Amino acid sequence: MRTALFLCLLSLVSPGVGQAQDPAPQEETTETETRPGEGIDSKIPWATNIIDVFDKPLHPVIGGVVSGGGLGAGIGYDSPDGQRWYQSADAIMTVRRYWAARGEAGRNFQHKRSQVGVFGGVRHMERLDFFGIGPGSSVDNRTAFRLRESTAGIRAAHFLTPVLRLGGSAAAYVPDLGAGNHPGIPAVDTVFAVAEVPGIGAQPTFARYRAFAELVYPAVSDIRNPVPSERYQGTYQLAFESIQDRDTGLHSFHRWETELQQRIPGIAPGHRLTLHGFLAATEQGADVPFYLLYPLGGSGGLKAFRPDLMGSDDTRATLRAYRNYRFRDRNLVLMQAEYRIPILKSVQATVFAEGGQVAPSVSSLFSDLKGDAGFSLAYVRKGKSLGRMDVAFGGEGMRVFWSFGSFTD
Repeated sequence: MRTALFLCLLSLVSPGVGQAQDPAPQEETTETETRPGEGIDSKIPWATNIIDVFDKPLHPVIGGVVSGGGLGAGIGYDSPDGQRWYQSADAIMTVRRYWAARGEAGRNFQHKRSQVGVFGGVRHMERLDFFGIGPGSSVDNRTAFRLRESTAGIRAAHFLTPVLRLGGSAAAYVPDLGAGNHPGIPAVDTVFAVAEVPGIGAQPTFARYRAFAELVYPAVSDIRNPVPSERYQGTYQLAFESIQDRDTGLHSFHRWETELQQRIPGIAPGHRLTLHGFLAATEQGADVPFYLLYPLGGSGGLKAFRPDLMGSDDTRATLRAYRNYRFRDRNLVLMQAEYRIPILKSVQATVFAEGGQVAPSVSSLFSDLKGDAGFSLAYVRKGKSLGRMDVAFGGEGMRVFWSFGSFTD
């Protein structure tokens, strides 16, 4: 399942709630008009038929390329489950002219206990915001840059035990930088000095080597597509990445990352508390290009650096009350708590609180943490959120955003 239809969330609004200005009245109206156990799937059969199309091997894709890139559409293919040889490919173009294409092919061994695959992809982003480096960057210094990145490599993973998985990857990464395509936002080099933006004049070819160990307890049947359960479920991962500048060696560095996600049953059936934490530390004194620094803020961004990012409760958003990519630096900490509440058969809400920070050193990460809180509404099918609306408060005000599809970071 790759994505969701915007119509599924729109169908939450009944004819008598057309002028509602916030999500709360919509939740109450829908609940009174739907009998217990009855969801949108049963009220609108044609919506179910449309959504089922996304379960086909060859299927449409609706989603985004990157946070802020707008909604897009494309086509994808996933080989049927149970095959030793597998293939997966996607291509998408958004209304803001962001586009991406990627693919992977490989083989499963020993009843999916081991897996080896080759992968590649290209992602074109017309404009990414840059506010400066460090936790004290100013929103008034908003600039933009264009980035097209190409990646190709090989990865493998093996279940050492039913709950412990080891894996790694080796890939070539090629960035292509340019001025951000937006008439109202200046380019990075017109606001910041070259010394303030490491790597702005260099676009080397990088070799990226990554190794990880992941513990999932209790064990799940499909680690690549786990369906959240109502029982206790913990996932803990430690990763090491070495990035080598193959042209000059000036921008080579390494970093450690650790991530945990703990699901805890709530106070009623269907309720769930999700705790999520992420900590990343980069080699001290390394000259890291600004486009490879960890970003914090908005509806996403971290997945570009951690392809297997778990995220919080079915979302990879970070500090949701801040602009996308609001802060960047070598080191990062993120802590999130999210409580899920079923409203209808196919509609669920969450309330969340989160805090985080970026810093030039690990020792300063936990000083002056930034934070926010909010809620979300999601259309859920087969245990997965197909479309989601988040509303966050605090930080730099109130922000509302939608998330669709697996391309969005």
